[in-house]
Amino acid sequence: MENFYRLLEKPSVLKLNISITQDQFEKKYKSIGDFYILSSNEYFYDSSELKISVNHKDIVTKNYLNRQIVYNELDRAEINLFDVLSGNKNYIEFTDCKSDKNRYDFNIPSIGFKGYFLFEPTSGNLKLISFYNDFKHFISININKIELLDAYHPNIEKEDFEVIDLRG
Repeated sequence: MENFYRLLEKPSVLKLNISITQDQFEKKYKSIGDFYILSSNEYFYDSSELKISVNHKDIVTKNYLNRQIVYNELDRAEINLFDVLSGNKNYIEFTDCKSDKNRYDFNIPSIGFKGYFLFEPTSGNLKLISFYNDFKHFISININKIELLDAYHPNIEKEDFEVIDLRG
């Protein structure tokens, strides 16, 4: 686990090719894309269906399926799965799990989720983050590939999409 968090401290951009599976209310959602950790509290997700850009105060979502771009204020009191993936440990309580040194169990009490990080035994690279709660909501994020980039400058172009601005 320490290797992953050391990567986050480097001045470079961390690019993760990820597969997300979400199972909620007997419906499954799957997405494959690239997740860029640009800096602390700043990241970008790019897939064929969505682009999500998060900086310190705003979140911008471009949805190709409904052709909308939504601007919203980011509530730092709330946590989401990308916060966990980007290395934010502020809301996570790690539980003592001594049976497997490659698996780290955790709780996120503020949203009622439990889960675990799974790391590659030889390289120490992050391979999987799994979350679940008591309401049959399950999320898994498989990390397919990790790359370090010198820089990455995400851009969300407006094209002819409907723009919705929910910022105050």
